[in-house]
Amino acid sequence: MHPILFTVGPFTLHTYGALLAAGALLGLWVVFRLAKRTPELNPDHVLNLAFWALIVGLLGTRVFFVFLEPEGFLEHPWRFFALWEGGLVFYGGIAFAVPLLIILARRWRQPLLPLLDVSAPGLALAQGFGRLGCFSAGCCYGRPWDGVCSVVFSDPHTLAPHDIPLHPAQLYSALELFILFGLLMWLSRRRRFAGQVFFTYGLIHGVSRLVIEQFRGDWRGETLVAGLTTTGLLALVFAVVSAAALFYLNRRRQR
Repeated sequence: MHPILFTVGPFTLHTYGALLAAGALLGLWVVFRLAKRTPELNPDHVLNLAFWALIVGLLGTRVFFVFLEPEGFLEHPWRFFALWEGGLVFYGGIAFAVPLLIILARRWRQPLLPLLDVSAPGLALAQGFGRLGCFSAGCCYGRPWDGVCSVVFSDPHTLAPHDIPLHPAQLYSALELFILFGLLMWLSRRRRFAGQVFFTYGLIHGVSRLVIEQFRGDWRGETLVAGLTTTGLLALVFAVVSAAALFYLNRRRQR
């Protein structure tokens, strides 16, 4: 893997940061295109909402990571801004971004559920690129495994254990997210009720995360309940809440 794309003088372009930026830009583009096809939404307002949700969401992903692993940041607080090193917790982004979306949606008079629906495919796409970034940096690595598709990290800058065959857990996540992106784009044209796309995303991604967590070998916090770490428990909550929301919204549509 190649954690560093290139270095020119004092400037170093990290692969993680480049892929994260590419995913964010493509995700914003997808959100804008879907908003233009949704009569209830103003595309310009949606783009502004998505941009600020992205910024605040990135902050939330880092805050949650620092909460799980505070030691290195207490000694070197500046590392909080070193996003190219990896270390983002997705559910922290959700926890920070959704309240902001609710506030700004009310301020700009944008209906929340259609707004969440157009955001979900772009979010899945951006996450997929982010997981490719994790693979390049070596963070979020898998458990030791000498199977047919195991990977070995040998670059001196990688964050993964060196020269040990591992599950490619980052690629499992990326594949799941790119497939989910395609499914959500298909569903966007066929949704039966507002909220269906976003909560389908939440249900599938939450369950998939629970499965992929079993192949992860990196530290994700102490085990809390039923063998689940903090991130695993958050994935379970996300899946359950999404399933309940889908059931409720579908029943309301039928009535």
